[in-house]
Amino acid sequence: MTTSATTPTPPPAAPDPARPATAGPGPSGRGARRARAALLIALTFAAGVIDIVGFLGMHQVFTANMTGNIVLFGMAAGEGSGAELARCGAATVAFALGLLLGFRMSGRGDPERVWPPAVTRALAADLVLQLLFLAGWIATGARPEGGTLLALVALSSAAMGVQTAAARTLAADGITTTFVTGTLTSMMGALAIGSAAASGLRTAVIAALAAGAAAGGALMGPAPIVAGALGPAIVLAVMLAALPLHRRRLA
Repeated sequence: MTTSATTPTPPPAAPDPARPATAGPGPSGRGARRARAALLIALTFAAGVIDIVGFLGMHQVFTANMTGNIVLFGMAAGEGSGAELARCGAATVAFALGLLLGFRMSGRGDPERVWPPAVTRALAADLVLQLLFLAGWIATGARPEGGTLLALVALSSAAMGVQTAAARTLAADGITTTFVTGTLTSMMGALAIGSAAASGLRTAVIAALAAGAAAGGALMGPAPIVAGALGPAIVLAVMLAALPLHRRRLA
């Protein structure tokens, strides 16, 4: 009688304690990067809408693009326009304070993590500021004046400062979501040396800002309240979509 030898089945490998655990199925490293890129593009679209709401609805002040806003500040100083100086000055100071708050909330970031929870917490502060703006926007019938106008300019600008800091913390190919001069510069600089790295994302971000401005411009005439509500709605959607990415790490 012959007996067949059986090879013992090796026990399952113990989990590596050095490897961070992930909760449930989720995107791969490449898929996670794409998901993050989509969220950044959505935030950029929202910034385009918000800038147009400020420019058309709050006496031509930018609340997301501080380069244009500072130019308007200088022009107002040259013309001696006190009201415009106040609006542009309020926007610039509030944006700077929003940056400070956003960087403090989002921390130094984690280059290995797709979307750190601290970034979502910073976006929560952005959302609160935008909702306060929206409440005032609705209360004034989308026609703020005087002190209320300055307060709404400051709220919107602070929100955009927080959003800029949160996006910058991600260190995602230099994307800021609120202005694209640096993004365009990085893209052209890379192309000049024959590198197309991140050119697709950068192009999409530039297009998203223009598309958001177009959407805001189209809504400001017939539905200014909807235009004012679109930004916070997008930020809320981005926050919810980012939750599954909190524990994902880039491959």
